[in-house]
Amino acid sequence: MTLKTLTNDNVAIGLWIALIAALSIGGSLAFACAAPLAAVAALAGAKMKSGEGLTLIIAAWLSNQIVGYGILNYPITADSFAWGAAIGVASVVAFFGARAVTVSAGASALALAGAFLAAFAAYEAALYGVGFVLGSSDEAFSMAVIERIFQINLVSFAGLLLLHRAAVALSLIRTDAGTTATA
Repeated sequence: MTLKTLTNDNVAIGLWIALIAALSIGGSLAFACAAPLAAVAALAGAKMKSGEGLTLIIAAWLSNQIVGYGILNYPITADSFAWGAAIGVASVVAFFGARAVTVSAGASALALAGAFLAAFAAYEAALYGVGFVLGSSDEAFSMAVIERIFQINLVSFAGLLLLHRAAVALSLIRTDAGTTATA
């Protein structure tokens, strides 16, 4: 690999991360607390190297928090900050859930579905666990709420996979060096 290729790959991955973070802003505006962070974590875990995937999920979470506190007027309280941090940790846990599935099962359609389900389950389980410490209402984890969040994340994951496929087809990102769940 030449320095030019390495630099081009780094720029492409940087632009990819910036694009998904920008889309996370849109998701945060549209869905507020139900931003599709599990979907982003599933994509990052299934299609990116570890460091790049973690950078993506942290950028998406940070974008969500900036929109929440800067535009959507999330309350400036210790409880709100704690839940924001919990969402960040849950997003990272979701990334590792997706990553575990794709590293062991490959990149087939079934493995991608498994990665999404693992990411979503890990994300929700982490938040549910935090709910015992920070306190949450039963409503926050009702079947209706979880179903709505699942649907938002499922549609978002499908859209992200299509966007990924388009980026690969246009040679904006490479599947062999920077976008498969390896290393």
